[in-house]
Amino acid sequence: MKQRISQIIRDMRQQPLVATVTFIATVLSIFLFMVVVITTRVKVVPFAPESCRDRLLVGQYIHIADPGNGNYGSSGGMSYATARKLYGGLKGVEHTSYFQSLQTQSACGEDGKYFNVYTRPTDSEFFKIFDHKLIAGRYYTAAEAASDLPVAVVSERTARKAFGTVDCTGREISLNHKRYRVVGVVSDHSFLAATACGDVFLAGGSDENQDMFGDTSVALLVAEGTDFGEIRRQVKARYAVFDTELAPENRVTVYHEGPFDQETIAGGIPGSNNTPDTSSDRYVRFTLYALLLLVPAINLSSLLHSRMRRRISEIGVRRAFGCTRRRIITDIIRENFIITLAGGIVGVVLGLVFALTYSGLYEDMDTYGSGVTPALDSVINWGTILIALGVCFILNLISAFVPAWQASRLNPVEAINAK
Repeated sequence: MKQRISQIIRDMRQQPLVATVTFIATVLSIFLFMVVVITTRVKVVPFAPESCRDRLLVGQYIHIADPGNGNYGSSGGMSYATARKLYGGLKGVEHTSYFQSLQTQSACGEDGKYFNVYTRPTDSEFFKIFDHKLIAGRYYTAAEAASDLPVAVVSERTARKAFGTVDCTGREISLNHKRYRVVGVVSDHSFLAATACGDVFLAGGSDENQDMFGDTSVALLVAEGTDFGEIRRQVKARYAVFDTELAPENRVTVYHEGPFDQETIAGGIPGSNNTPDTSSDRYVRFTLYALLLLVPAINLSSLLHSRMRRRISEIGVRRAFGCTRRRIITDIIRENFIITLAGGIVGVVLGLVFALTYSGLYEDMDTYGSGVTPALDSVINWGTILIALGVCFILNLISAFVPAWQASRLNPVEAINAK
């Protein structure tokens, strides 16, 4: 192997321009691929406070139609009562949390000194599903949430802005001129965890006065080994029961395959009257991956053709001394793979550095603009690294096989005499 690497280095020194362009093209190809993979995977891979993404289902909307009126009806968020009817007490679910669907922007502070925060009313089960790390105090209790007591759990950055310290449990924070007692402080987190994120979490939020529609979402932590399809079958049965309640009004529910898993959430939970189509999202994603592989591979293949033309005599001599065609192909692919791998490693490192330092990369995904990049372990994980290595291998095969095959077919005599 050492001799082979030395040979590759000598070959690159003899053709510095072609070798340099090949290396840089590989670096840029892998870098671009890594950026796309990272920004795609960060939407679905588990990371705090959504470390449960592989076991998480979310219900958000309800759609009710009137068959006697051309199926015209109403759709929107669920009320707390509706959410409990459809999602409460499901078998195979460890924890069920009811919380406000969308965050509310509130003015925090008093005496003319205000700053904006995003508030989200939740129940106490919310913190059993999402792993917000406590750095001071505690979470509010089920009794506090059920009574809608004015207590709150705030993020670290909110605590520092409001009090200048995270040691603020027991103190009061003013939100839209209403005072809440801070019972806990949680560490800052990326708002890419869209279901769990928030600056201030308020106890309660279950408006019993709402009839059928409201602003309640449901998060379900599914037990290990439980199939998502089983949960959805139970929910579909709940819809059928709900239809019996609506029958006197000549209305029916429209089931849209909820609750949704993280892949569907990452693609954007569809409108309240649409059924998600994750297959089309996968098609677009895989098409993009294919283009990111094929276009650079074609360019690298052309560069390898150029390198092979300069080595025709060498290949002819090797063939004349008995080197098999298979050996020629294997050697060329191996040589090209070493260059591709070297460029791939540099591209991976650049991609990771870019993803971890350039917060603008996530602006389109970070709806609330927290400015906090994802956790390190959500970007650097074995899945991402294996994908990068796989891309290097595929890129090498696509770009090197045709030139290697053509080189192996050369007539030894003609190759030796070639100029």
